[in-house]
Amino acid sequence: MSTSAAGAARRLAARTVPSAPRLRLVPAPSTTRGRTPFVGLVIVLLSLGLTGLIVLSTVLQRQAFEMQDLDRTADRLQTQHDALAAQVAESRSPGRLAAEAVRLGMVPNTNPVFLRLSDGSVVGMPRPAEKGTNVKRVDR
Repeated sequence: MSTSAAGAARRLAARTVPSAPRLRLVPAPSTTRGRTPFVGLVIVLLSLGLTGLIVLSTVLQRQAFEMQDLDRTADRLQTQHDALAAQVAESRSPGRLAAEAVRLGMVPNTNPVFLRLSDGSVVGMPRPAEKGTNVKRVDR
């Protein structure tokens, strides 16, 4: 019975195993439809890129001209500043200040007196200044 039981088990197992699905031929996908949108997209992207480059170049050129104008203005203002600084330095010179003081009627003192701050004493003999003692008047 062992051989007949084994044969029956084989037959039963063969019936329960599903059969493999049958393969069938699938048609190839269409490739003509996919190329046209891609080419159009590439053309649009290139056009946008070139337009962006032209706009960027124009903006940079305009800013370069503005920068040149601002540099010229800065140079002109620096020259004006230097001229005014020279005038101020000339006005602050000791000779100019002395001449302006004499023109205003001030008299230089030929006998200076000094104050010692540590003890508050006066060093020197104070005397009033006299007109025409040591500075000649210069008229300009």
